[in-house]
Amino acid sequence: MKNTIAERIYDFLKNYPPFSFLTSEELYLICQNVKVIYLENGNYVFSQEEQVHDDFYVVKDGAVGVFREGENVLVDKCDEGDIFGLRALIRKGNY
Repeated sequence: MKNTIAERIYDFLKNYPPFSFLTSEELYLICQNVKVIYLENGNYVFSQEEQVHDDFYVVKDGAVGVFREGENVLVDKCDEGDIFGLRALIRKGNY
């Protein structure tokens, strides 16, 4: 492995399903194509009814709250290693 960012992503993802079920080669190929984003507390990844992105997300540090639009009600919470945004991506619908 030559890409240190990809190596760090690999070392993290290999501990969490479904990534833990991949071969080293498959996982490293994915890790070479990962986009890393950093968000401060209070920022949004996406909003309800927003058009689906071409990505899904994995929480590395901290947590992500899932809130119902127009209400301040916590619907779900994603912690380290949790995946979110995948359901909308698979069904090709809005969030």
